[in-house]
Amino acid sequence: TVAINLALIAAGLKEGDEVIVPSFTYVASVAAIVTAGGVPVMVDCDAQLGLMDPKAVEAAVTEKTKFIMAVHLYGHPVDMDSINAIAKKHGLYVLEDAAEAHGATYKGRPVGSLGDMATFSFYANKVMTTGEGGIVVTNNQE
Repeated sequence: TVAINLALIAAGLKEGDEVIVPSFTYVASVAAIVTAGGVPVMVDCDAQLGLMDPKAVEAAVTEKTKFIMAVHLYGHPVDMDSINAIAKKHGLYVLEDAAEAHGATYKGRPVGSLGDMATFSFYANKVMTTGEGGIVVTNNQE
């Protein structure tokens, strides 16, 4: 939760900015948006894997949208080609919530390397654990 919160704040989330997030996710994804001052905009997920539907993401973008939070659920990566294309089209940041996707790959690339930044959780019930904590990763020098 704290890693997501810090990532949003570090990337410039302002009070009232919208963050698109899947409707099927853990409460931490949404709680971090709210505590950072953002407004979560929940979108539908596909019926097979429960991952955010890119068509629903595109339909949810408004002038207040600043981020798309792609939640890789249960080791299954989101359709990052579509999400990144939508983000590029609208000038949005992509934050990958990879709390449950340590080691997962999307088209041969590790999750956490596909958006502008990513968060991983090390809580006790995760694939890789330290008992508590998380990390924010990015390849952006700024």
